[in-house]
Amino acid sequence: MSSSRRSVVWRSPRAWLIIAAIIVLPFLAEFNARLTQSRELDAQQAVLSAQVDAERARHEALLKLQVWVNSDGYVEHWARLSRMVQPDEIAVIPVAIQPNPATSNVRATTSNTTPNDILGEWWTAFFGEAH
Repeated sequence: MSSSRRSVVWRSPRAWLIIAAIIVLPFLAEFNARLTQSRELDAQQAVLSAQVDAERARHEALLKLQVWVNSDGYVEHWARLSRMVQPDEIAVIPVAIQPNPATSNVRATTSNTTPNDILGEWWTAFFGEAH
């Protein structure tokens, strides 16, 4: 190649475009990789922010529960569930009427007539069957 032909190649806009592409392409690839990583980090941040908000709400609910458990109202509620009464009160405990074993022996063996909770006992006392 002669020197005049070399100078023509370097003066050509096509040659400069190829050189610019060779220089710029690695930078564009790195920029694209960083942009992808940034999007992934933003998605992870959104997920973690939602988890933090959920845990904060749970923490607030637990603090409210702790205040309720430490209150006199909770102690009274627990005592009522345990069938405790205050000194000036009279305890009323409903008793379900047991069916006559001679007439309905089949029903007595198939149904459970002893409810486990207070509401079930009242239901049985008024309506005759556990709900």
